Amino acid sequence: MKELNYWEQFMATGKIDDFLAYKNAERQEERREAEQLKEYSHAGDNRDYGNGFKG
Repeated sequence: MKELNYWEQFMATGKIDDFLAYKNAERQEERREAEQLKEYSHAGDNRDYGNGFKG
């Protein structure tokens, strides 16, 4: 896991740049997860029930 490596690097060095790299990697992972959820957020919408009505 990259986040774990960034965190370990920060803990070893104490540098703010290492902490910011960790937070950036964490945010990117959260964005990827949110994008994946968006892809399926419309599941079940506009069903055609076979009788001409859509729900």
